[in-house]
Amino acid sequence: MNYASYINSSAWRTGFARQGELRLSGFRCRTCNLGRDEIELQVHHRTYQRLGHELVGDLTTLCSECHRAITAVIRRRRYSGREPLFADVAFANCAVPLFDPTSRGHWS
Repeated sequence: MNYASYINSSAWRTGFARQGELRLSGFRCRTCNLGRDEIELQVHHRTYQRLGHELVGDLTTLCSECHRAITAVIRRRRYSGREPLFADVAFANCAVPLFDPTSRGHWS
């Protein structure tokens, strides 16, 4: 299943588990307790094992800010011990010195 198309579908928006989690949370963020009248609420997947067939316990109601912060923490934990396989930046052989904005206008 394509995650992006599923999250934008009416099946996700109106799904039993998503609507159930919103109701159970009282339409409030489970982290900061802000309500839907104060901030945009989103529903976070705690697991993707049943994507498209979620259970209420697979989901957590979060505001957009808490969702962003929690996702960042999860990604940092997941990828903290990994070395990059390759660098996706090209090496630049520059004959002109690069400008350092912290050097008060002097070339570095």
